[in-house]
Amino acid sequence: MGLVHKVGNKVIAYSFTVGVIIAVLLGLISSRLSPNMVAILTSVLIVMGIIVGFFNISPGEQRDYVFYVAAIVVVVALGGNNLGQLQLVGPKLVAVLNSILAFIMPSVIIVAIRAVINLAKD
Repeated sequence: MGLVHKVGNKVIAYSFTVGVIIAVLLGLISSRLSPNMVAILTSVLIVMGIIVGFFNISPGEQRDYVFYVAAIVVVVALGGNNLGQLQLVGPKLVAVLNSILAFIMPSVIIVAIRAVINLAKD
């Protein structure tokens, strides 16, 4: 079980990291893309977030995941309001933060719902 757990943790870390990297890249290039392409790529991020939420977080990791990702969501949401007002880099930062939110919010919603269902079972 130890080896399976370690491999599972690596899969979670890599899938989450890949999603965040894609979100950052989308945020950086979104102003150069058509609105339709941005919508499609954002939809892909949302689906990736759902997949992370359903398949990559074990019941033992749910509490930590929800806690840490909820903290990220709060900080990103509040930071976006302040950073968006910066000249030159503000719009890029907001686009990056919004892309990150599009990826992680679906995952944390799925994981939180699964955790509540697990609590109800017990």
